[in-house]
Amino acid sequence: MDAREIVRILDEKGEVSLETWRAVSVKKNRDGTVDVLYRNLHVGTEEDPVFLWIYANVIEEDWDVHVLERITFKREDLAWLLRYVVKKGEGL
Repeated sequence: MDAREIVRILDEKGEVSLETWRAVSVKKNRDGTVDVLYRNLHVGTEEDPVFLWIYANVIEEDWDVHVLERITFKREDLAWLLRYVVKKGEGL
């Protein structure tokens, strides 16, 4: 199943409205999952966009996609998160 088909299925299932979100990247993983990154078309600005990340399981034989996790975030959230992830387990 290609990236466009995955995005189309998520839209048809009502998981992500393509009227609100534009897919900007799809990464297929070896374990049969995909990471899909969307940008909000209505909220945020070009300089400060709002993103939606979806982690989903792709069932090739059924031509289906099941959402496992979703997170909405802004660019500043990533910078904050990376400051703590890069420290590799240092205590609070």
